[in-house]
Amino acid sequence: MHPLLAAVGLQLAMLSGSVAGPAAQALFGFAIEGKATRSDLETLEKATGIKPLLTEIYLQWPSEPEHGVFPSESLRTIEANGSLPVVTWEPMFIDAAKAEHAIPADAIISGKYDAYLERFARETRKFAKPFLIRFAHEMNLARYHWGGTPEEYGPESPARYQKMFRHVVSVFRAQKANNVRWVFCPNNDPIPAEPWNKITSYYPGNEVVDIIGLDGYNWGTTQTRATKGWDSEWRSFESLFAAPLQELKQVASGKPAAVFETSSASEGGNKEAWVREALDSAKSLGLVAVVWFEVNKEIDWRLETNVSKAVRDAINRENLSAPSASSVLCR
Repeated sequence: MHPLLAAVGLQLAMLSGSVAGPAAQALFGFAIEGKATRSDLETLEKATGIKPLLTEIYLQWPSEPEHGVFPSESLRTIEANGSLPVVTWEPMFIDAAKAEHAIPADAIISGKYDAYLERFARETRKFAKPFLIRFAHEMNLARYHWGGTPEEYGPESPARYQKMFRHVVSVFRAQKANNVRWVFCPNNDPIPAEPWNKITSYYPGNEVVDIIGLDGYNWGTTQTRATKGWDSEWRSFESLFAAPLQELKQVASGKPAAVFETSSASEGGNKEAWVREALDSAKSLGLVAVVWFEVNKEIDWRLETNVSKAVRDAINRENLSAPSASSVLCR
């Protein structure tokens, strides 16, 4: 059994009271952009000094159901590297002008994309090894408006999302693609912060969700109202995730929890200290895993920026000392 899936089972047992033990250090992984080639992973490990236990990639849907590919090469490369693959599966396509278009909910729920889903599910079954699919993440952000246009993002979005999630899972189960685990992963802060946009409103149900996740970032003081339209402030890992995690557990009691995207800015505080505190907080919150967004994007989120080799080596030692997830959770 893969370390993370063993961790899932063990944490469920701990939550039910059948296993006793101290809180464990969270498994540590990276989210990267693009395909995961052998060269990409070697470069990642050289830059960070960390061999990740999870490696997350991003994949968009095709504009038409007859198109679209299964990321078999990336998944096999990640698995061969000793890491659990995580696919953030985004139901949108990007046109030639680089504009994003969400796949209409009706096209998914009505079955128009079933041929694509069935092909993907069959390839999933053929892959045979376990991996995670994080379907339509951060659904509580206007940025993504899954299933509709930006103008359609509103009070009807949660029910629409639930139907899409449940339909996709049902297609995979019909194809007996049982090696995949499904992740429900909202953003830590809903935008807009309206009553209809609560995390719990989107939850599609315990029967179709295997792992609950959260995304959230410490933007430090990098964003200002004058330049970006909002003022950011330094926030600890615990302040980002403790409250939404508690909210999620109200509807997903007993599900293992992980953070699938996080990072910290350098401006406004001490990034290295933030990382140290984040790992302690992840442990106290009972998180199975923490995935670091290893990308220089809006700002330089990379772990090797303003975080010492000593800290990164310590993270790597935690990962390398875990030949199984049980040894990580129960040490």
